[in-house]
Amino acid sequence: MWALGEKSMDEYRQEIAKALQYAEHLKFDKTHPWHRNLVALYGALIEYSDSLVHLAANEKTVAIPVIFRSLLEAYVDFKNLAEDRGYGNHMEASYSKEWLRVLKHAEGGDNPYLAAIGGDAELTAQVQHHEERLAQLSQDGYPPLSHFSKFEKAGMVEEYRSIYNFVCSHSHNNIRSLVDRFIIINEQEDDFEMALFREQTEGEFDHYLSTGKHCLRNGSHNIHAVLETGHESEFPA
Repeated sequence: MWALGEKSMDEYRQEIAKALQYAEHLKFDKTHPWHRNLVALYGALIEYSDSLVHLAANEKTVAIPVIFRSLLEAYVDFKNLAEDRGYGNHMEASYSKEWLRVLKHAEGGDNPYLAAIGGDAELTAQVQHHEERLAQLSQDGYPPLSHFSKFEKAGMVEEYRSIYNFVCSHSHNNIRSLVDRFIIINEQEDDFEMALFREQTEGEFDHYLSTGKHCLRNGSHNIHAVLETGHESEFPA
């Protein structure tokens, strides 16, 4: 297998299977936002991991860095929330901030993709609700956080300034990522070729998949420890 050896790929699959097996022991309060968001983020870690393995196994490489970026962002939020319940307030502030962007554009009535929202009789009330909620959370010291602030809070500044930068480049179709995906340089002839579905080099995506496995393993350990299932030892950190 081009990306990871069969043994390493099987280990990642086993990590996902084990996470699913022990997920049945996760008991949480569905009325508690902290529990709800924590379990949902853990679910994201499992599903993104499954997607990474599937993409790698089927050599759909262009999407691997994009999915990995989402996995990494989910892990940062999960880590912060697991260590600090108050972090959920920052998430709520971001939730209101992003809804306000959509709702206020819908108020203008000139975006056909927001026509249904713009015609909602409760639109004005929704805008007011999110404005008040965002203002109150910010006043209480819980403003929306930038991606850097999230990584910094998680103690992952080095990851933000390295691997996260590279995966964002792929998500945004930066020239750096376009060159990496589609251009094969011939230095001897000072020329290049364009290639679709470029053949990957051995181990080219190891770092994404091995880091994804690490995030899932730590996430499994932490959620079982936080929710006190008694099974965190099944996932040595």
